[in-house]
Amino acid sequence: MTKILDCTIRDGGHLNGWNFTDECVRETFEAAKACGVDFFEIGYRNHEGGKFAQCKDEDLRRVIPDKGSVKLGVMVNSREFSEEDFYISDYADVVRIACHPHEIAQGVGYCKSLQDKGYETLLHLMDVAHISDEQFSALKNYDCENIIYFADSYGALLPDDIRVCFEILQKQGFDKIGFHAHNNKQLAFINTLTAIDCGACSVDVTVYGMGRSAGNTPAELLLSQLGKESEPYFELIEKYYLDIYRETPWGYSLKNLKGGLTNSKV
Repeated sequence: MTKILDCTIRDGGHLNGWNFTDECVRETFEAAKACGVDFFEIGYRNHEGGKFAQCKDEDLRRVIPDKGSVKLGVMVNSREFSEEDFYISDYADVVRIACHPHEIAQGVGYCKSLQDKGYETLLHLMDVAHISDEQFSALKNYDCENIIYFADSYGALLPDDIRVCFEILQKQGFDKIGFHAHNNKQLAFINTLTAIDCGACSVDVTVYGMGRSAGNTPAELLLSQLGKESEPYFELIEKYYLDIYRETPWGYSLKNLKGGLTNSKV
């Protein structure tokens, strides 16, 4: 069964500088929990930006006092990683290490360090279409018991490309593979369904598709498609996210389309 990871606050924060209210974050978490979402990625651990770009242990405990069965996660970019930012008794369960192709080897090392402290890790491969065979070879040192993610960073991939990425990682011995979609070419939803069909361990969603540039796979859409509870997300959108969308819109645009067509940042 594919797990669902809600990364609204982390990816959506690229639009509003991670300046969500505590109430919005708490109620987004509660909606995710009510819908049976498995992971909730609340933000970054030490990124430049608002308060949810720098989620320390005490912040997580204040905003989300009862995790229930949901695993709470934070992200850190490989270039920003610092051992001192992570604790043995941290309230976060999962850390996602985001790596550009040239950072994979060091990202693998950071994951090992975090695993030794008791964290579950997600090694997050950004810009997967530009990873060379030599860079892929660095994955041989990553513990296959942990999830490895790949991201369609510019929303450029087609469903057949998603299948190829799964084949490459599966040939390297990985069977816990996650997928993170972007919607530049309006393909995030079908690509996510394709990933699930390929046996994805986990896929990412966000409320109302909120995310960097064209956004991500909408949580309420995917959950409904999979026959899961989704009504709490609809209520959440009405209460918070329509207003956020009006203030900092995301989605299909000429600029984002060009990024998807060229598989590059524009």
